[in-house]
Amino acid sequence: MTGSRRDDDRYLFLEALISAQSKLYISYIGRSIQDNSERFPSVLVQELVDYIGQSHYLPGDEERNCDESEQRVKAHITCFHSRMPFDPVNYTASERQSYAQEWLPAAKKEGSAHTDFIQELDPRPVDTLTFEQLQRFWAHPVRAFFQQRLQVNFRSEESEIPDAEPFTLEGLERYQLNLQLLNALVEEEDADKLYRRYRAAGQLPYGAFGEIVWEAQCQEMTALAERVRECRQPGKSIEIDLNCNGVQLTGWLTQVQPDGLLRWRPSMLSVSQGLQLWLEHLVYSADGYKGESRIFVRKEGEWRFPPMESEQALRYLSLYIEGYRQGMNKPLLLLPESGGPG
Repeated sequence: MTGSRRDDDRYLFLEALISAQSKLYISYIGRSIQDNSERFPSVLVQELVDYIGQSHYLPGDEERNCDESEQRVKAHITCFHSRMPFDPVNYTASERQSYAQEWLPAAKKEGSAHTDFIQELDPRPVDTLTFEQLQRFWAHPVRAFFQQRLQVNFRSEESEIPDAEPFTLEGLERYQLNLQLLNALVEEEDADKLYRRYRAAGQLPYGAFGEIVWEAQCQEMTALAERVRECRQPGKSIEIDLNCNGVQLTGWLTQVQPDGLLRWRPSMLSVSQGLQLWLEHLVYSADGYKGESRIFVRKEGEWRFPPMESEQALRYLSLYIEGYRQGMNKPLLLLPESGGPG
């Protein structure tokens, strides 16, 4: 007859108890290293402690009730050690006193504290800045700090081929499809041609599932494209050459209409989109143009910024350039997905 795993563990634990000649020492981790919460021993150790507490009593506890006697026995046989070797408690006179000299200065607080791990870097002069760099920075300041200042790039590992056949499009794949579809509808191009290309490339779910996905995206993107076409006018690109806060800001602003800026994205309304449009609006207004800036997104969402005087736009823009300076010296906290800058 084959015993259970639990019975095997009990037998091995019993063998360890019987093998002890004069003393038995059992240890376990009593506190979590993450949050210092209490951790309990294994069931076998806990049962042994309970048995000893219920079967024995300390001298002088003959008249105590069972519960009090049990707790006193458990406290007598259990020793709680400090979590750190340099805890001053370890050097108090007792049978468990530590004699490790290397930790004594720390226990007596004679050592010098280390500096903070995260420290601001030496300021780096910024004389010229492209508008694209400024946009990339405010899209993700921490990533820009690592890439532009520390020259560190994080690349996601290539995902493995999925085991299951996809029946829908998720995340980035759906966004890329919607972006091409939306641009085609705005330009009044043939959407069926784009569908055939996606289906031939295997970028849609197979068979009827692919048709269902495509029709659903077409319906939503068509409504968004109609909103864009109602406001769209012929646009041009203007060159950016502004002196703001001691920095020469250069670059290009594309698709500038006579009545302002018009942008569109096949995604939900977000603070990051509004921030990018706001930066474009500041540059557009600082260059002396008078117009409204808009971005249309899914579910009837939109950002709008009214016309602004050039001097006021330059004042606002200087704050973002100063933020860029600070963000190149230390990571700048920005939480666009949870409401905006912190």
